Amino acid sequence: MRMVNTEREAVWRERVAHWRAGGLSQRAFALQEGYPIRQVGYWVRRLPRSPATPGLLPVPVTPAPPAPVAIKLINERGWTLSLPNDVPASWLAELMMRGMA
Repeated sequence: MRMVNTEREAVWRERVAHWRAGGLSQRAFALQEGYPIRQVGYWVRRLPRSPATPGLLPVPVTPAPPAPVAIKLINERGWTLSLPNDVPASWLAELMMRGMA
């Protein structure tokens, strides 16, 4: 008797997979294929989705590299000097010392 239940489950597993791939409502599928509507609903609830077709997939998330930040020097007279963030500190210090002289 267990063999009969296993066979029935295998048949309905195939039918439910066919329903899921088709895009019809359970009612429309049952009417189209000639199955009892309640039986289709029963097997859809009983048979979980197979691991081969998960509802959600894991997505690896990696942080984006930090955006380069420009160095801005703003003078009280209104001029602005924008420099890339990789300017050597010694060069910037020398520039500032010259500006003060």
